[in-house]
Amino acid sequence: MSKENLCDSFQRIGYANVTTLSWAAQQEAPKIEPKADQYLKAMSGYLADLKTYSFQVEEFIDEVQDDGQKLQLSNQRHMSVSRPDKVFGEDEGDTANSLFYYDGKTVTVFDRAQKTYATEKMPGTIDAMLDDLHDRFDTHQTLADFLFADPYKVFTERVQSGTYVGLHHVGKVKCHHLAFRQKLLDWQIWIDAGEQPLPRKLLITFKRQADQPQYTALIHRWDVNPKLTDELFQFQPPEGVRKVDFLNRHAEPKPLKKAGDK
Repeated sequence: MSKENLCDSFQRIGYANVTTLSWAAQQEAPKIEPKADQYLKAMSGYLADLKTYSFQVEEFIDEVQDDGQKLQLSNQRHMSVSRPDKVFGEDEGDTANSLFYYDGKTVTVFDRAQKTYATEKMPGTIDAMLDDLHDRFDTHQTLADFLFADPYKVFTERVQSGTYVGLHHVGKVKCHHLAFRQKLLDWQIWIDAGEQPLPRKLLITFKRQADQPQYTALIHRWDVNPKLTDELFQFQPPEGVRKVDFLNRHAEPKPLKKAGDK
């Protein structure tokens, strides 16, 4: 498997938009239980009020083989956000080995395995950048729902129903466990039951796909007031890398022609 963006990986294996829940088919007004709605709003409002924040993710991806066997792949991710116009992401693992930079003017994706980078001009806010990536390139940043200025609107935009499951644990952290249904997928989220209602786990089930593969993200090491410099969000190409077109940033490099080849 080539090293690539998580969304692009999932498009290749048959279920795109794993990392955002807001671009599925349009649905009627959701039927969300008041308690589930309460805690989802609390989490969303808390994230929306943060000026800077960072978190790490350990994610697990089911890949269904032709004979029905499920294989599990995993990645480690680190995200840093400075509202309203800066994002940095670092990905490494089975399906990812890249750096993502957004400085309010451009997005740059640096593929460390291929030693290539692609840069594209973008609008001046995180929301507009994420929408532009989706609209123009059919791709988006990992776990984009947590980056929008209004997470609640994004999370509930395609929801049909939502329930409060109970108080359950993610590791040693007691969390409010919520479950939601959409037309093409079901998803669950675990929200810290302490003073800071941070998301601790996200699980998505692709119920319309064969064998219903799942995506799981364990979200930890939150910093809700990191000191982030502008330099973090600005890409400086190292020696020995080459620039590629944004649309073709995952293409394998063409072999050099040998002397005498026509």
